[in-house]
Amino acid sequence: MTEAALCRRDMDILPTTNSLIGKLIDDLLAVGCEICAVGQGYCINEPQDEPAASTVAALLADFGPRMHLLADFNAELRARGLCIEI
Repeated sequence: MTEAALCRRDMDILPTTNSLIGKLIDDLLAVGCEICAVGQGYCINEPQDEPAASTVAALLADFGPRMHLLADFNAELRARGLCIEI
């Protein structure tokens, strides 16, 4: 198999950014976070009780930087009806 074919094969099995965003939102909701699109951004209301707070911190740390995905998070949350109009 050529290097290009291997690269295409590997790209086909990598999760898309949107699926990763959707999974993070699902995981945050499952832990008890309130998350919604607000204006052009989004807001996460994190639980304060343990172990939920530690779980949320770990989920967000594992996902990594999100600032460059602001519009993608906003669009996914709006598609789910999780938004506050201002």
